[in-house]
Amino acid sequence: MITDEIINRVREFLSQQKYSEAINYLQNILEQEPENKEAVVLLEQIETILKYCNRDIFASTNLDMDPWLE
Repeated sequence: MITDEIINRVREFLSQQKYSEAINYLQNILEQEPENKEAVVLLEQIETILKYCNRDIFASTNLDMDPWLE
């Protein structure tokens, strides 16, 4: 069973924005325990963070934020 120490280490990586290290730890956890819900949730959170970090705000020409142009 995965200890709280490992999850705390992952959270520390997240607070330091060391996402690749956190992802590696979480993938190792999920290889050993595929049903570990905390690891799944943390991995989803990192994916969401990275998705928004890599979003190009200038890719859209809809600068007036018109909902019908999305």
